[in-house]
Amino acid sequence: MFSKWGWMVIILVFVFLLNGCGFKDIDKRFFVVSIGVDLAKDGPKKYLVSLKFAVPSPSKDKTNEFAIVSEKADSMSEAVRIIKTKVDKEVDFSHAKVIVLSEQVVKEKGNAGIFYWFARRRDIQGIAWTAIAKPSALAVLKVKPKSENLPSNALILSLGKDGSETPYVISEFIFDMKYKLIEKGIDPILPIIEAEKDLFEINKVGLFNKSHMVMKLGPEETKILNYLRKREEKSAVKVKKGNTTIVIDTHKVKTKYKIYTPKGKAPYIKVKVSVEGTMEEATRRVPNEKLSDYEKAAEKSLNREIEKVLVKIQKANLDPIGFGLRYRSRHFNNDDWEEWKWIYPAITFKVHTKVQIADTGLIE
Repeated sequence: MFSKWGWMVIILVFVFLLNGCGFKDIDKRFFVVSIGVDLAKDGPKKYLVSLKFAVPSPSKDKTNEFAIVSEKADSMSEAVRIIKTKVDKEVDFSHAKVIVLSEQVVKEKGNAGIFYWFARRRDIQGIAWTAIAKPSALAVLKVKPKSENLPSNALILSLGKDGSETPYVISEFIFDMKYKLIEKGIDPILPIIEAEKDLFEINKVGLFNKSHMVMKLGPEETKILNYLRKREEKSAVKVKKGNTTIVIDTHKVKTKYKIYTPKGKAPYIKVKVSVEGTMEEATRRVPNEKLSDYEKAAEKSLNREIEKVLVKIQKANLDPIGFGLRYRSRHFNNDDWEEWKWIYPAITFKVHTKVQIADTGLIE
């Protein structure tokens, strides 16, 4: 049995715990749905940080209402704390699912620390999508697609591929971006979002080294990179043979590669790509017995395109596919890693593609 003083101590402890509770009701929170970072154009501050807030609406007809609050600062922490003085509710990042940084920010050396700020914050999800914004992060945040029901939902659907499925979009989580900035053998890659009035265009990617963006890939190169990363099977392959052009609707794309370093011979990477699909479009009639000819033409075309993309990335000394990571998984000494850094710039690629056209669609 507790004494009278014992019960008083227990009651006081509970009172102190209740008074120290930092919970705030939902009506006292302002939810951030997306974050944008630009370089500040005027003034001594370095960054222009913009937060896009979802604004609750009592009407079912206006569910896509939002507010954007921006602040110039020399760091993300400083900007967020000043933005808090401009709103009447507690800023909540738990629903922030999209992070966009302008092309100027990712091109400039020394800005990689921004990614670590997002990774360190406990209230920002590691599965937030990260992308490059063009012409600016603020311009991307301001876009209000007519098909959008909730603020920033169009970007979440596009990057998460829960909506449109396309081989021209390569998505990246913030936790994966941060991991690739420090991991040896694989380099970061981010999609590029272009703001166009009431629409987004996402069909290019930016390739990074360990500090900043080095180069961009166009739409077709992005599609090839998606093949090599084994991330997209639904696509289209255009093939031209003589005066006839066909388009293959792919429903299965598999990629395998192996690194060979034979003694006394030049090292090489053998890349095998298998494609299966149906003929979706043709400028002329193509009978079934002629499909094998178009399969061979498609294989030659894909071999050239894939090798061209691989060599372009190699010349920039980048490795978004992870060849170096594969090499490290089979060689465990530091000397082996130093050897790979010498091997990769001179390695050759041997690409072999196998294309299978199942049928000519509903037309025989």
